[in-house]
Amino acid sequence: MIDRRRRLGMLVGLGSAVAGAVVGIPAAISALGPVWNHRRGERWRSAGRLDRFPLERIEPAVIQVGRDDWARSLESKTVYVYRRSADEVIVYSRNCTDLSCPLVFDPGSECFFCPCHGAIFGKEGNPMVGPPKRPLYRYANRVRDGELEIDLDSLPPMT
Repeated sequence: MIDRRRRLGMLVGLGSAVAGAVVGIPAAISALGPVWNHRRGERWRSAGRLDRFPLERIEPAVIQVGRDDWARSLESKTVYVYRRSADEVIVYSRNCTDLSCPLVFDPGSECFFCPCHGAIFGKEGNPMVGPPKRPLYRYANRVRDGELEIDLDSLPPMT
């Protein structure tokens, strides 16, 4: 026969285990997700027709990500396309390399600005002012049948 003290101890232990599982399992899945899913293969998405991007200018482009999981708010993402020449295209991530804040591009100064801490990146993506030490992340890109495509999995996780 189990006495009251032992039964209460078992009940508290069971409750703690359930609470730990409720918090721990989603946290573990979230933390290990990039390890399991990283580089499942390339995920090429169209950024638009190449001739839409003028030479020697930086233009934003919205990429349809097509998420099939619960993260519906991430169905599209903005990138910046810099068409250096007829043959060379650079596609920058929209996020700062310090705190991952969304950048704003100013065509007049040809610089990217981070509103979180005042960082400034030049046209080539190199940090000019502020705490970031790394240049802007660049997506792998290619041109197929006149369409500019980017590989969504070509950046480090969490950018």
